[in-house]
Amino acid sequence: MNKEFWYDVMRSGAILGIIMAASRIFERYVLFFSDMPLSTLSMLYLGETVIACVVFIWLLLRFSRRRAAACDPQVGYSYGMAMSYILLVSMFAGVIVGAGDTIFTSAMGYDNYVAGVMSRIEDMRELYGGMGVSASDLKIFDDFAHAMRTSTPPTMLANVFSAFNNYILFGALPGFVIAGVVSRKPEYREMEF
Repeated sequence: MNKEFWYDVMRSGAILGIIMAASRIFERYVLFFSDMPLSTLSMLYLGETVIACVVFIWLLLRFSRRRAAACDPQVGYSYGMAMSYILLVSMFAGVIVGAGDTIFTSAMGYDNYVAGVMSRIEDMRELYGGMGVSASDLKIFDDFAHAMRTSTPPTMLANVFSAFNNYILFGALPGFVIAGVVSRKPEYREMEF
């Protein structure tokens, strides 16, 4: 693997990471800092998540096709090479998403973030309570609220490591199919005498 390969991985990973970080920040802002009703919020969150998944897969496919086209036809582009490229791009994107998430939470203030989470927990508790769910079953919300109140802000390293691990999985799942689509066998040319 040469310098051009790593440049391509970092460029593609940076583009994917910035887009996914913007998506994550939007999700966090809408979920914890907006005053939308829970039903509207759920629909918006679902729509944004579907769009983010489609964009993620489309960009992985596009970047992988571009990488395959840049390879020497006589060498080919094996399934393993395609899969390793997809995983490396996804991991690099995960690092950027983790860093962006930490910066966003710090900018908004961790106490404000916890207050937003607590507000949504209370909304969920009221929703399920209104549906007739028993108080013993709602205890999970109390436990989660207590855990949030007593937690300390995660470090950037913890956020980056978490996003890194998540994006390995997020990249691998569509990557198994994408690698099969973009891989190609070497093209042998007959020697002329």
